[in-house]
Amino acid sequence: MLSWSSQWIQHAALGWVVYEITGSGTLLGAVMGARAIPMILLAPVSGVAADRYDRRRLMQASQGLAAAVNLSFGAALALGLTSPWMLFAFTVLMGASNVVDRPARLTTAFELVPRELVVKAVSLNTIGFSMARVWGPMLAGYLIAAFGGAGAFFVQGVLYAASGLMVCLVTFPPRLSPEIKKSPWHDMAEGLRFAISNPRTRVLLAVGFLPFFLLIPVFGTLYPIYAKDEFAAGPTGLGLLLTAVGVGGTLGGFIANALGRAKRQGVIQSVWIVVMAAAIIGVALSPSLPLAIALSVIGGAAEMAHASSNMAMLQMSAPEAMRGRISSLLMLNPALISLGALVAGPLSDAAGVRNASMILAGAAIALVAALYLFSAELRELSHR
Repeated sequence: MLSWSSQWIQHAALGWVVYEITGSGTLLGAVMGARAIPMILLAPVSGVAADRYDRRRLMQASQGLAAAVNLSFGAALALGLTSPWMLFAFTVLMGASNVVDRPARLTTAFELVPRELVVKAVSLNTIGFSMARVWGPMLAGYLIAAFGGAGAFFVQGVLYAASGLMVCLVTFPPRLSPEIKKSPWHDMAEGLRFAISNPRTRVLLAVGFLPFFLLIPVFGTLYPIYAKDEFAAGPTGLGLLLTAVGVGGTLGGFIANALGRAKRQGVIQSVWIVVMAAAIIGVALSPSLPLAIALSVIGGAAEMAHASSNMAMLQMSAPEAMRGRISSLLMLNPALISLGALVAGPLSDAAGVRNASMILAGAAIALVAALYLFSAELRELSHR
């Protein structure tokens, strides 16, 4: 909870600080887009590290790095020494920390609880993530308003340090060295070949990647511009907007659970993308902050409901022996958000933030409609 909370405080605080310092949507998108660099380069390596090395040490190292980076960045902000290169360096280092941390953290459930309780343990972790997404951005808004950007990053550094110390209190059972029959590069290549060649997996990845590239970047990259320039709501308004997305995400989790056994999962996933895009168009047309907040709840619900269905179906599409490798492709989603930021930021400078939002949402609707019309696999996608 300490780590997740710090992550969501940073999600809001970084966007605000970057736009306040630069005043440029293009630079805001570029800084957010820099997160993709470590995610793409280190994701396969971090998965192998989580399987082969001590997960406690990996978690402690990642949280220690995150704490040091946040405290250093907070000090630079407090002293007025921040420059554009620092913004990019901070983003890349934090991306590296998260990539090292997440596979180790998410796989510890299989070490710490009996196998029959693993699903419940993973669910608890997901609930914690969603809860932190609700209060983290709101807390970020109040921290920035009360203590400035530097104060927000000092708090993040303390939370990350506390997270690393908490790991010391967890007793991990001794691990046997895994039996290595093939090189990790061979296993990675085998998983990628399956993902590309299997029609069901291929279409699930396509419909899963689409909102992460076109729609979700609106929340992280364009919402700071809405809060500052369109609604004149300041950092508190940004926190409320992002918190609304988190509240919607929690509701979306319950909706996805209710629809979990519905047959037409391809139709359901396509509809959720359209709902999310429509909510973003509504935000772009909103004359007031309260209406934008209400629509953000709808957008967040659609995002989580779509992601839950897509994740479950993707895991079910993979052979048992390859499920981990196929599931690891989901780590590309944060990288796609960052790449989408590289599009959303400059587009907001060129066309205005409201028009940029509508263009991205319209593109998502057009692409999912084309995918649905031309892919029989998506139309017929259901539980087997």
